[in-house]
Amino acid sequence: MKKRTSRKIIYIAILIIIILVSYGIIPLALNTSESSMHNGKSYYIYGNITGLITVNNKTFMTVNDYGNTIDVFYNGTAPATGSYVLVYGVYQSNILGGYIQARGVYKWYYTI
Repeated sequence: MKKRTSRKIIYIAILIIIILVSYGIIPLALNTSESSMHNGKSYYIYGNITGLITVNNKTFMTVNDYGNTIDVFYNGTAPATGSYVLVYGVYQSNILGGYIQARGVYKWYYTI
């Protein structure tokens, strides 16, 4: 009886470790640099919010993506400046560069 309990605890611990490692790897695996983005295609970016303006539930933010910054427009509210986020949206290019029209902005607590 004691062996079964020990095995269950070990299996649960291994499962928790796998989940935590997977959570930490997701942003790194999905992140796309702006230089490889194409107009009208959907991408994920991960980074730190360095600037944020929200008016009438519309948000403009600047996300620092490992030294590169990209502008993000989002129809909703975003986490506070300084938060790390995983953003999913469509890349739009223009004369001044490009931006992401976000479909989702998710606060992310850590990466590996």
